Amino acid sequence: MTALELAAADAFFDRCAVDPALDRELERRLGGPTTPLITALAAWEDAPPEGPTLLAVNETNGARLLEIIDHVGWPGLREVGVDGADAAWMLAQHADRANSSRRDWLPLVREAVDTGDADPRHYATLTDRVAAVAGEPQVYGTLALVASDGEVEFPLPVADAGQLEQRRAEIGLPSVRAEAPYLVEGELIPYGPDRGTAPVNQWPMVVEGHVSVEAALEGGVRHVHRVWAVLPGDRRLGRLRALARERGVTIEKVDRELIEELASGRSHGGVLALVGPRRDRTLADVMTEVGERAFVVMLDGIEDPFNFGQAARALYAAGIDALVVRRSWETALGTVTRASAGATELLATATVESADEAATICRMAGLRIACAVRSEDATQLHDTDLSGGLFLLIGGERRGVTRSFVEQADMRVRIDYGRDSAPELGAATSAAIIGFEALRQRRLQTP
Repeated sequence: MTALELAAADAFFDRCAVDPALDRELERRLGGPTTPLITALAAWEDAPPEGPTLLAVNETNGARLLEIIDHVGWPGLREVGVDGADAAWMLAQHADRANSSRRDWLPLVREAVDTGDADPRHYATLTDRVAAVAGEPQVYGTLALVASDGEVEFPLPVADAGQLEQRRAEIGLPSVRAEAPYLVEGELIPYGPDRGTAPVNQWPMVVEGHVSVEAALEGGVRHVHRVWAVLPGDRRLGRLRALARERGVTIEKVDRELIEELASGRSHGGVLALVGPRRDRTLADVMTEVGERAFVVMLDGIEDPFNFGQAARALYAAGIDALVVRRSWETALGTVTRASAGATELLATATVESADEAATICRMAGLRIACAVRSEDATQLHDTDLSGGLFLLIGGERRGVTRSFVEQADMRVRIDYGRDSAPELGAATSAAIIGFEALRQRRLQTP
């Protein structure tokens, strides 16, 4: 149904594109992002023939979607799978001529969001589309543009704008500020394969395997909607059941095929959790929590999610107080949580724009600044004082640490190799070696 409608829309746009007069008229009738295409097209009496064809497909699809919703409720993840849920949203988003019926669907979509069965962005964009067609203020600010100065603007007013971020957070949407860099590239459309390229547009978000699911429940850095398990009563899941009960999270019995369809690996053990996005934390907030004698490590420039997960796993085991990153790993959540054995869900983690920003904040908090390099003027690891408050930057295998950062660091740390010709260690191995040497030294300092 969706494929037919999108093909009809493409044919209409292609027809207008080759005729400048039609293209200008279409632009005039749309008049900006608050006027949906179907609404504008329905009022265009002398539209090209591709227009009525699109309207006919749209009407047929709207009627059929209404039948489906009346029969099974909102077509969510468990009922129709990822592609089906996306397609249902797209059809509902285009059902502008059935706006009153579409408004009745919103509670069903919200219920599906609460159980992890629908994308929060499905609900938010559909709510704002209903409002736009009815001439009402939008609720979640999904009709947005980025101005030339980088500020987000709303072409349709937002109801109770002071509470916008709270409303977004309540359903699992990131802040408007977090979305701004991706809005520059275009709209955030919760449909199709392109949704996976933006960290803020991920769905479904899945944590796989009972160890990682337990960490997600224990860490509390994201909302856990549901836990799905092939054998919920398995004795090995005793701790998971206790954590889920404590957090008020339901564990549902599902077929293995459903889990394998969503899981990115084979080590899920018949268990996964449907989760929301990670709650952003600033480094300043994290520093207030961990204190001035903390050992803070920044992993920067690592490109492989497995390597990042392994590094985080080693650092967590070594007892570091906080982790700093410059990029989001939400696009590889399943891989990162599996590789880290859930450590990424348990480590206090902050996101920064640059290593220099992180160093500035940590220096102001009283920490020394160090970086791991392989150069002769660096101090050998075992001769370096890693006790007390310390911020350490570990760079990725490809880019390492920038010269400017090395020059402004208080300390440069080197891992000596047993062979001069040995290839450089990867970031995960380096993190493990440094992390456990710091642990050894700090234990010696403990009375």
